[in-house]
Amino acid sequence: MAYAGIQTMLLSYKMQKSDKEFELMQITNKRSQATKDSSALSENYQAKKAELKEQYAEDDPDYYNEAIDQLDDDYNLDLADIADWEDELQQKESNCNTQIKLLDGYITTWTSALQNGIKNAHTYGAQQ
Repeated sequence: MAYAGIQTMLLSYKMQKSDKEFELMQITNKRSQATKDSSALSENYQAKKAELKEQYAEDDPDYYNEAIDQLDDDYNLDLADIADWEDELQQKESNCNTQIKLLDGYITTWTSALQNGIKNAHTYGAQQ
């Protein structure tokens, strides 16, 4: 029957949408983790900076300045890595949302086709 084909297409699109929604959920979780990593990195940086200041700022200012420069470089590299990861996740999230919207359109179209096919096939008591 033609209805079986339409129902199969509809089910296929719904399954694809479900997969994309699951993928989107995973991406959202990874973005949350990236935010946590960024916060932890910042807290760690501030703690190390305070520790260096306490230990070396007055006694050995040259070493302190070198250590702070190295700490800043490491922090900026790590922060850049997290920012790159967040950008990649943002792009993946955008792609998933676009695909979900596209699948919603297909689902709407096939649902309408199925409803119209059933409606046109049955006259519900109308006589001709």
